[in-house]
Amino acid sequence: MPDIEHSSLAIHQRELDAHFREESPFWGAIYEREGIVETIYQERLRLTLAMADGLCLPPSTRVLDVGCGAGLATVGLARRALTVDAIDPVRAMTQATRKRVAAACVETRVAVQEGDVHALPFSDDTFALVVALGVLPWLPKIEPPLREMTRVLHPGGYLIAAIDTYWQLRQLFDPLRNPLLHGPRRLAGPFLRRRLVPRRGVRPQVTRLREFKRELVAQGLELQSGYTVGFGPFTFFNRPILPASAGLRLNNWLQSMANAGTPALSSGGSQFLVLAKKPNAAEPKGSCDSSQLDRRLQPCPRSTLRATQP
Repeated sequence: MPDIEHSSLAIHQRELDAHFREESPFWGAIYEREGIVETIYQERLRLTLAMADGLCLPPSTRVLDVGCGAGLATVGLARRALTVDAIDPVRAMTQATRKRVAAACVETRVAVQEGDVHALPFSDDTFALVVALGVLPWLPKIEPPLREMTRVLHPGGYLIAAIDTYWQLRQLFDPLRNPLLHGPRRLAGPFLRRRLVPRRGVRPQVTRLREFKRELVAQGLELQSGYTVGFGPFTFFNRPILPASAGLRLNNWLQSMANAGTPALSSGGSQFLVLAKKPNAAEPKGSCDSSQLDRRLQPCPRSTLRATQP
């Protein structure tokens, strides 16, 4: 059985690598263009760097950017005088990161290499911070990569990771995406595949937020804060409900309310960022049930969400 699972994982990784080789130009341009999806990814990066700023890491602290992609987070961290190891399994992505690092003149603070999050090429307790933005949604299971990322964190170190969430406000208006209509969609599956929603290639996976929290705790991590990102585009049968400009304004308004800690929007975005800590051996490990997790994982204070330039 383990051999079968390993073979399936290898096949999935090859498909994933091929997907990102083809899409590598898109992942660089998305941080420079305007639009709803582009704005969401730009906001995710801004919040990630704001979270890193809030940790007040000393200069030259060693950090890891897993799934570095086009290198925006890598450059942003290096510009904060941190020493960054950046890895990605796709050569087109590591090449893009190297080019961006060179253009930003931060080569002395960055080491880029190809690598797999399931077997990180680093010793235990190496990094003060691990960042994994576009990683977990693309993997069949989140437990193995979380275990590896926790392993390479030194005691007292932090993880910033993102998932695509199961309950997304933007999906509630679309019968093809609403989680409450999963049962009827299964019954109508053959028709939908033929007529409405042909699915090709690798797709990101959604994760229930409660399951994500539990898995973080299972790895021995302590939840510090969380942040929801992305309120659009709203669709009906995969077609946009609003014009692009109106959809962008709606996303920005809902995002600003979520930033302010509006309870109804605290977990309604399409993505969720979490900050978790690997406790020191001397620190007592608190045990908490599901309700306590919900109270502990709250949006970051507005003071830590200041604008940061990558």
